[in-house]
Amino acid sequence: MNKFNFILIIVSTLLVAQAASADYLVTETTTVYPGDTTYVYFVVNNTGFGQFLNDVSVRLEPKDNASAGAVTILNDVYSLGTIQNWGDQRTARFKIHVNPDAAEGDYFFNIFIYYRGQLLSGSTPTPIVTTELKDQVLTIKGNPVIVLLNSTLGIVAPMSVNNETLRFKNTGTGTVQNAVAEIDLTRGELKSSFSILGGGTQFSLGNLKPGDEADITFDMAVDISAAPGVYNIPITITSSNNYSSDNFAGLVVAGTTDFEMSYQETLGSFSINVANVGVNPASAVTVSLPNQKNFTIVGSSSSVLGSLNPGDYTSAIFQITKNPGAAGNILNVVIQYTDTSGIRHAIEKNLVVQLLSTGAQTGTRGSALYTTWLPVIVVIVLLILFWQRRKISAYLHKPGDNK
Repeated sequence: MNKFNFILIIVSTLLVAQAASADYLVTETTTVYPGDTTYVYFVVNNTGFGQFLNDVSVRLEPKDNASAGAVTILNDVYSLGTIQNWGDQRTARFKIHVNPDAAEGDYFFNIFIYYRGQLLSGSTPTPIVTTELKDQVLTIKGNPVIVLLNSTLGIVAPMSVNNETLRFKNTGTGTVQNAVAEIDLTRGELKSSFSILGGGTQFSLGNLKPGDEADITFDMAVDISAAPGVYNIPITITSSNNYSSDNFAGLVVAGTTDFEMSYQETLGSFSINVANVGVNPASAVTVSLPNQKNFTIVGSSSSVLGSLNPGDYTSAIFQITKNPGAAGNILNVVIQYTDTSGIRHAIEKNLVVQLLSTGAQTGTRGSALYTTWLPVIVVIVLLILFWQRRKISAYLHKPGDNK
């Protein structure tokens, strides 16, 4: 369609100056966006019945500060010369630049038409006549840009349900209407690893003007077979006014694992056996025995086991004694480890322990008895020697022993 088919004809005559109110400026393209450099057109028509319009010029200026801030007029005055005959038209053309950060909306401009009438006699020029057309509207359509502002998605564990919130913001200059955010979990490994519980994968954001924000909240379930690693969740934003954009939200599946325990008591030792029964390795594994009512830990209450791959097991040795009068046999154990994502975890477990003796201590039972009774034996021997000293002396000095 020819651009002049869109031109709004505003009449200015020598005899009558017709002013239009709230008319729209005609632009080179039907829609003007922030960042555009385009032209605005204005037509002057001679309806003076044979009268001359001499030295005709047209000036375009912003009406207010908002319009001046949104649009830069690159040439604000356009000369049309003489419009001699009745019915003749001339078109003024103004080059404008819409500032990139201009918000969507209507902006107002005033148009001034200057001309002289026909010189009838003498050499004195006729006075300049000014016609003003107020509130000419330039509509700017903005460019909306919907971005993922922040997310609670972070580190999740297999076989977990996580309540998540995503916040979106319109950082552009246009409005989106009836916007919808859709989380796409149908791609590749996402399909078998994650699920949205409840009301589906589409969430309404409503209408978002420039600067507006909106949240969506959902429950995400992580499958037990989800492999450890980083995943990018695709999110598509669409609206009823043909806006569309793609975003991605990243999350990490941690390589968590689990452990089973048993114990072994031999004469003088008590060991806790720890096995990695999960599907992921664990590093820096530590076994600790906190303070508890059923047992007393003698010496160190913590033991470092190192790294355990799936299926590996090792033992931690402690000294424990059963507390007198304690009715229970539950030993509280805390296992700490670092998963494949670098996150430290602590798992509390209970181990039913039935000690064969009153205590399990390091060392041997015989060496303890020897250490306890040796001073007594020495004292008894010395007393016997003192008590029998005369007999011993007489025995050592029997007659006939001297030669």
